[in-house]
Amino acid sequence: MKVVNGLGWGALLLALVLTPLFAVDLLLVYLLEDTSFRILSTLAMLGCFYLLSTILSFFVDGLTGALRSFGHVNVPRLLDTILHGIVSGISLYVVLTFFPSIDLSTFTVMAILFVHLFSASLWLNREHSKEDAPLELDSIDQQIVHLLRTETTVSCVERIQEEYPDLPKRDVLKRVKKISQSTEVTEPFHGR
Repeated sequence: MKVVNGLGWGALLLALVLTPLFAVDLLLVYLLEDTSFRILSTLAMLGCFYLLSTILSFFVDGLTGALRSFGHVNVPRLLDTILHGIVSGISLYVVLTFFPSIDLSTFTVMAILFVHLFSASLWLNREHSKEDAPLELDSIDQQIVHLLRTETTVSCVERIQEEYPDLPKRDVLKRVKKISQSTEVTEPFHGR
């Protein structure tokens, strides 16, 4: 029951976040289309478009996240934005084929896709700025930073493991890796 409740809150939160974008799209259809349109079928079409686009966007985010994590590939923001634009285009095309009574002009479709591309770009820039924010370091992390200035990564892990035996080695490794990648700590020079 808690899972259903959590999904309900998540869907409500997602709906609240997407409501302004939904209103902009509805306004675009109203202003750019010469013919009168049925409000209920347009609302249903836009709802399906948002649902499909959101599901596919989660898939694209997972794919680019997996590339970053497993392949250590830095996916540029521009590529992320282009992928989200392609997802929006495919979603709108698929939804419009299921709603043949709604005939949007090419200009209206392009305007809707531009709005979605712009909002995806803003969202991704916000997400990347969160990732680029400096780490808040606790005492163990500060000690790791200090040790990495004078020791190798392996000896740093060993020293932290000795000082904090109840801390799992996997956590120590993650912390050291994260800190060594986020701060510009260089390995000490050991002469011959």
